Amino acid sequence: MIDAFGSQLRSWRTARRISQEQLAGRAGVSARHLSFVENGRAKPSREVVLALAGALDVPLRERNALLTAAGFAAVFQTSPLDADELRHLRRAIDHVLAQQEPFGAVVVDGRWNVLQTNQGAQRLFAQFPPITPDGIAASANLVLAIVHPGALKPYLVNWDEVAGLLVARLHREVSARPADEALHKLLATVLAQPEVPAEWRVLAPGRIAAPFATVHLRSPTLELRLFTMLTSIGTALDVTADEVHIESYFPADDATEAALRALAR
Repeated sequence: MIDAFGSQLRSWRTARRISQEQLAGRAGVSARHLSFVENGRAKPSREVVLALAGALDVPLRERNALLTAAGFAAVFQTSPLDADELRHLRRAIDHVLAQQEPFGAVVVDGRWNVLQTNQGAQRLFAQFPPITPDGIAASANLVLAIVHPGALKPYLVNWDEVAGLLVARLHREVSARPADEALHKLLATVLAQPEVPAEWRVLAPGRIAAPFATVHLRSPTLELRLFTMLTSIGTALDVTADEVHIESYFPADDATEAALRALAR
């Protein structure tokens, strides 16, 4: 158990690119004790595990994994989004989705799986439907939908730019969450799609000159330019609440705003 914890802790510290001395200072433990913990020569207390995880900004799901590896019970609950414990979160999400109308908003989990959409998003995506059965399945995941040739890719005028930035973001998330096997699997699936450039297979900082990337969509009957904003839940103590976020779509020009408002009539 101790060796497993030490190995996981070292992976997180390496992913965060901080030294043992820096981590010890942030967590309020001695560098000597931290070294012993990483090497399996000392058993950390439950409080030390949580302090180290907090200092490394480890997501709640992975904090549970660290606790288990150290021989302790998980402390952060994973509730279904429809659970009674999360009713206030659902109410807040519904409010955000309603306020975003007539523009689109999508609720996704920590692996970019679509959990909920507002009517604006339903109208938006109906204008750019999947063109293959595989594309329909891929559309259940927001990242995969962008890169899949049977989903949104055929409609993305600036696919190289948008998909490249999104894959770079996914690389950073995988690097920041080294123990998340589902996220690693998503990245592998994304990189396995046709026509994915070789340079996307390694972590690289996405760079754009503008303040944000415009998503340029075009179908035979409609052309839109959008930008997105992500909203997450602060100070969450439940794994589901910690991972859920909302992607909202806004018009990047007047013509797009007029077109989206017309769709809502």
